[in-house]
Amino acid sequence: MDEAEKAIRLAIDSAERSAGVTVDSLILAVSAGRIGSDTFSSSITIGGREVERNDIRRVLAAGHDHAARDDRATLHALPIGYTLDQEHGIDDPISMMGDELGVDMHVVSADRAPLHNLESCINRSHLSVEGMVAAPYASGLAAMVDDEARMGCACIDMGGGTTSVSIFLGGRLVFADAVAVGGSH
Repeated sequence: MDEAEKAIRLAIDSAERSAGVTVDSLILAVSAGRIGSDTFSSSITIGGREVERNDIRRVLAAGHDHAARDDRATLHALPIGYTLDQEHGIDDPISMMGDELGVDMHVVSADRAPLHNLESCINRSHLSVEGMVAAPYASGLAAMVDDEARMGCACIDMGGGTTSVSIFLGGRLVFADAVAVGGSH
């Protein structure tokens, strides 16, 4: 951890000098921790009335809770689509009437221990972590234009020690993974 902390301090110092700013916090793009990609479905009862924003929050929270695992940290829990009374393929159910609101969610997670270790190194470097983003997701967002993500596209990011892949369809992330094999191998 001491070597990682030293490398972080050197990189931040170099970035600060180049940009002429002081960095206090950061958003950490992670490919460590055996990134995993799963799809979960969850539903709530809304009692035959119109769907409201609070119902969307409730069904998303139910999906997030359903996907939670003690040994994994959820990096992203993104809705793929909604269902209303078993009718699939709804992008925005607000103001639609029904009894049961469901959501299909794409959840990207990673092992907790490596993420904790990364955050500890950052904190020991006198920085705070504002958030974490899965590196495959960040790469896809950076490399693709909206039309590509809507039509369907894969982004493969090969680094020295890690290769990651993200797949977008309908403008949404539907798969993400990373392996500890890169261009240096």
